[in-house]
Amino acid sequence: MPDQTPAGPDALSAYFFQIADAAQTQAADPSFALFPIIRQVLAAAAQVLDSVAGTCESPEPACASGCSFCCHSRIHVMPLEAVVICAHVQDHFSTGAIQDLKTRIRTNLAYTRGRSFAQRVAVKDQTPCIFLEHHDCSIYEQRPFICRTWNSLNRQDCETAFVSGNQNAEIPCLSAPNYVYTLARDVVQSVCETMHLETGRFELVSAMDHCLGMKDAPGDWTGGCTVFGRPGPEIWKKTDKKDGEGPL
Repeated sequence: MPDQTPAGPDALSAYFFQIADAAQTQAADPSFALFPIIRQVLAAAAQVLDSVAGTCESPEPACASGCSFCCHSRIHVMPLEAVVICAHVQDHFSTGAIQDLKTRIRTNLAYTRGRSFAQRVAVKDQTPCIFLEHHDCSIYEQRPFICRTWNSLNRQDCETAFVSGNQNAEIPCLSAPNYVYTLARDVVQSVCETMHLETGRFELVSAMDHCLGMKDAPGDWTGGCTVFGRPGPEIWKKTDKKDGEGPL
């Protein structure tokens, strides 16, 4: 049976807005509701997809732990996603793990900043996601919306596309996660815009470069400051040469 996509974008969006509104109502300060909003909307989206899977014979995704071909893609995140990840890193990563993360950021920027798409593809083996460890995601529960939308139906197709570097490769994937998580992301973005917070799309590595170069990026951003739309700290420039080379 073909992949089933939930119908009614207006109804789904309204449902996600209701969840966001409820989180704001429960918070003493609207800024305190931001983290609950994204987490509760994500949970609601997952429940919608579980319901879809339980009511139709939707094909099983080929994605599994240890398969990380798509984790070499260059992805973009909303500011709220970036500060949620930053807060998680600060709360749950050890000092050594944070330093290792900064090193990966520095290395990734050295290989990719200012490079063309073709040049970045050529070094994809050296530039996996900064949160990829031993082929697994170290922030899986906090992973961005875009990572949740991608559910391949054929692992071999993913591997072939990765090895060949073919940017036009067609890989069959489930449409429902893409549909649902995209609507959910747009709702969260809209809520942030309504609260007059910085919005937009920012490349993940550069976004984390900004966050980890600040004392309290989550607090600054939720307080209404511009965090991502200004020159970043560029962690790799702050490090001694012996710790990492500059851009190729």
